[in-house]
Amino acid sequence: MSGSGVSVVIPAFEVARYVGEAIDSVLGQTRPPDELVVVDDGSGDATPEVIASYGERLAAIHQPHLGNAVASNRGVEATSGEYVAFLDADDIWASGKLALQLDVLERDPEADAVFGLVQQFLSDDADPSLARRVVIPASPQPGISKTAMLIRRPALERVGSFDETRRNGDFTDWYLRAQEQGLTSRVPEVVVAKRRIHGSNLGIRERHRQWPETLDVLKASLDRRRGG
Repeated sequence: MSGSGVSVVIPAFEVARYVGEAIDSVLGQTRPPDELVVVDDGSGDATPEVIASYGERLAAIHQPHLGNAVASNRGVEATSGEYVAFLDADDIWASGKLALQLDVLERDPEADAVFGLVQQFLSDDADPSLARRVVIPASPQPGISKTAMLIRRPALERVGSFDETRRNGDFTDWYLRAQEQGLTSRVPEVVVAKRRIHGSNLGIRERHRQWPETLDVLKASLDRRRGG
């Protein structure tokens, strides 16, 4: 494939229990992707074996543990589709995600990207006490996230790569830069993804680092706007 179709990137780190379900939700789309790249970010569990079990149905990349942003960037570099989508390896896509979002972009040439609603859910294997410690909305929420996004490649390249110095806030930083550059997006009122809450989510596991980094990302955006 060269310059057409849909490319999907799944960065994965020690998610052997979940990555198979994530991959299945991509391969089982009503409008399947033209290429799927799964980047193993130096996992020490059985994640590489799960990925390998899919054989030629996907392209597998293995790297040392360098973080989600690096894995996402490396996955994008290995693809060539006109449209690019991402999925966190512990989350799941709704079966009609790509078909719905492609239809939006094809009908609306002024839209650079499309998101959708995200439904959060407590994983079956999660500690029951997690539900008392983490707020899980009962209704779907607008999903301005990497997992919910389908974007035209020229728009992705215009905004630039995910900041590889960011361990938690790489998408927040990217999205703020995108807004500064005038990215146009649509958010249809349809569930496009399900976010699994299992206690080992990066945002939960490193919450003590997430807020300081988020504040730093917001300050950097404000400084750019003031200096622009």
